[in-house]
Amino acid sequence: MFHRLRPYLSATNGPIILAMLALMAVSLLAIRAAEAADPLLAGATVHQAVSIGVALAAFVLAGLIPLQRIGRYAYLLFGLNLALLVLVLLLPGPGSRGSHRWIRLGSIRTFQPSELAKLTYIMAMAAYLRYRENYRRLLGLVPPFLLTLLPAALILIEPDLGTTLLLFPTLFFMLFMAGAKLKHLLAVVAVASAAVFLPLPHCLDGADADRAAEEKALAYWSGDIFGKEYAFVAAPLRLMKPHQVSRIEGWLNQSDPRLARREGFQLRQSMVIVGSGGRDGYRMPEVMDLFLRRLPDDHTDFIFAVVGGQWGFRGCLGVLLIYGVIFVCGAEIATLTKDPFGRLLVVGALALLFAQIFINVGMTVGLMPITGMTLPLVSFGGSSLLVNAMALGLLVNVSQHRPRMLGRKPFEHDAKAPEEEAAYKRPMEPLDAAANQPPPGRGVRT
Repeated sequence: MFHRLRPYLSATNGPIILAMLALMAVSLLAIRAAEAADPLLAGATVHQAVSIGVALAAFVLAGLIPLQRIGRYAYLLFGLNLALLVLVLLLPGPGSRGSHRWIRLGSIRTFQPSELAKLTYIMAMAAYLRYRENYRRLLGLVPPFLLTLLPAALILIEPDLGTTLLLFPTLFFMLFMAGAKLKHLLAVVAVASAAVFLPLPHCLDGADADRAAEEKALAYWSGDIFGKEYAFVAAPLRLMKPHQVSRIEGWLNQSDPRLARREGFQLRQSMVIVGSGGRDGYRMPEVMDLFLRRLPDDHTDFIFAVVGGQWGFRGCLGVLLIYGVIFVCGAEIATLTKDPFGRLLVVGALALLFAQIFINVGMTVGLMPITGMTLPLVSFGGSSLLVNAMALGLLVNVSQHRPRMLGRKPFEHDAKAPEEEAAYKRPMEPLDAAANQPPPGRGVRT
């Protein structure tokens, strides 16, 4: 039994496992603090403990499945996940604030297919990119982006803007590490950025007064055109739900006391809690409980604010350093492995984790608008915990499997020059014995 556990406790995998367990312990402590402050969260800690047990089992399973089998069924898993995303839109299920993202499992359990889509998307993209070279050309980037738009569109309809945003930086890093040219990727980013800020007209006649005021506040320009009132806003704002537009308005106008009591209330409370934590955490538990009670979603999207309030700057820094251990070990695994599919899996998993951490911490401290993003392995939620634990299981899986020495070397895109390649293929000529004889009078000295 111990020889089977030895690969899990190697020099690379041991720190990853310890870091994962440490983050799960932080999760239980932080959720326990939020539960103590809010009676409505009764039982959340026990629920999270059960989810951690399931996630650990999934972590072990992801580390044991052969990589070749994962690559063989990557497209199938991705297709099944797309079917689940369609099912979420067709079947009535539990929702929150106008979003329908969950499928009910029994009376108390729910499952979020968009969380699993992050992992199956990485598998499918890694399976597509291995041994291919067409994405070295600009037009070759079209198929990977189309493959990304499939789940992104379905997830955006739910709507789940946060998960949708995760897919594109993950794709960028995977393409870059697979060998796509940086100038092509930057060109795509430039075009996408221009599309994001493209002004589109919107007629405000007959619109709700609050909605019209929000669009005017975010518009490039608003005024009368041919007797009708129009607002020219950025293209994504026309696709967003009203509560998403309100969050952006509250983020852009954090100093406005009127918005701080409405659209920016959640963000302001989060920043107050993090700032009140100081260096070692707030010393008056009763006051901190009052702060947490006034913060919506303190056990899910704003769990980092709970960490900052309870354990201060040192606690926040400690959590980020634990994540740093995972990234360092993951980078070592990606560097040492020669299998293209395994390397792309590791790069995709690390990019996914980094994007989640960056967005969650950024919105908690006011550097980014609120998008509904969980903190990996710390926030409350079984689906998120399960998927992130499986992502770390894939890291351990890749580190255990040695590549086949006779297989094609990955990521070799620069072909030899034609004359050099012809020289390699030219048959060897026999040595001329006479040409190798020393000149007369200059024999070998004895």
